[in-house]
Amino acid sequence: MKVTTLAIVGPAQHGVRMHASALADLTPQAARVEGEIAEVLPQLLVEDGPVHLHFTDRIFGRDADDAAHVLERIAAHRRVSVTLHDIPQPSDGHAFTARSAGYARVVTAAHMVIVSSEYERDLLLRHTGVPADTAVHVDPLPIDRVSATISTRDPLGFRSSRPSVGLLGFIYPGKGHAHVLAALASNTHAADVVALGRPSDGHQDLVSEFERTASAQGRHFHVTGFLSEDELTAAARSVTVPVVAPEHVSASGSVGRWIASGRRPIVTRHPFFEELRDRAPWSLTLTEDLPAALDAALENPASTWIEDGDWNESDVPSTALAAQTQWSRLLASNPDTKASEPTNDRPAMSTDSRGSAESQVTP
Repeated sequence: MKVTTLAIVGPAQHGVRMHASALADLTPQAARVEGEIAEVLPQLLVEDGPVHLHFTDRIFGRDADDAAHVLERIAAHRRVSVTLHDIPQPSDGHAFTARSAGYARVVTAAHMVIVSSEYERDLLLRHTGVPADTAVHVDPLPIDRVSATISTRDPLGFRSSRPSVGLLGFIYPGKGHAHVLAALASNTHAADVVALGRPSDGHQDLVSEFERTASAQGRHFHVTGFLSEDELTAAARSVTVPVVAPEHVSASGSVGRWIASGRRPIVTRHPFFEELRDRAPWSLTLTEDLPAALDAALENPASTWIEDGDWNESDVPSTALAAQTQWSRLLASNPDTKASEPTNDRPAMSTDSRGSAESQVTP
C-alpha cells in the first residue's frame, strides 16, 4: 500500500498552509511535502500514490483558472483529495464566475472533498456543483486553547492607556476594518483601532486610508505587522474588544484564533458564525447592531472574555482530533485500505440529500 502524502502548499505565513501544516505535524504516518506551489509541484508530478491538498486558488496559481490547471495536472498523475478553503460566493464580485468555474474543475478532479463548515458545503453545492459520486465531508476548523501565561512586553507594539478595538489577520478590502471604523464613528469612547497583522500584498494603501478615517474620529489606527504565534496570542489577549466583521466569510480562522486566545469576540451576523454559535454558544457574541455591541463591550470589557468554566472542548475539535479525523477520511477514501468511515459528523451527502442543502438560502 502506498502511503498518502500530505502536501502543505503556499507562502509560509498563509493561514491555509499553516492549518495544513498543523494537521500534518500530528500525522506522522503520512508522507509530507511542503513549500510554495512552484517548489513542490515537480515532486508532486513525478511521485505516485494518493495525495491530499488544502486548496485555495490564491496559493495554487495566478488566478482560479491557473490554480485549477495545476491541480488537474497533479490529479492526472495520482489520486487527489482536497480540503477546500475560501469557497467561491457571490460577494467575490467580478471574480465569482471565474472562481466558481475553477473550483468546479478542482472538485471534478478530486476523489474526495472536505470543507470546514455546513455553510461552505451549501455554497459549494449551490454555486459550484459536485459530481454525484463525490462525497463532501464537513470537518470544522480546530481550535486549541492556548496558555494564558504567554506574555510579551508591549504586545500591541505601541504604548497607550486608551482602550482598543482589535481585528485579527491580514488587512485587505472587506476584512472588516472599514466596517468597524464606521461603527465607531458616533461612539463616544476614546478607543483606538488595532490591526493584529499586516496588509496583504498590494493593499498597503489601506493603512493610510484607515489612519485618516480614525484620525477624523480622534482615534489612532495601529498596525502591528506580522506576529509570531506567541506574539499574536499576547496581542489578542491585550486588546480591549475583539471583533470579527468581514463582508464575506466561508470558514473564518480569525474567529477561531480569538477564541483560542480566551477571547469572546463580537461577530457580525453570518451563516458561518451562526453555525459556530449553535455549536459553541459560549465562544462569541453575535450581533446585528455593531455600533451598539461595540459600545456595550467598551462599557463592559469583561463580556469579551471566555470564562474558564464555559470552555467546552466537545463543542470545538482540537488540532489533534482534526488531524485524526482527516487521516481517517484519507484512509477510508483510499481503495487500497479497508478503513471504515469515521462518524464524527453527519454522513457524507448522498445524491438524494443534495436537494435539501441546495434549497437553503446562502448569500
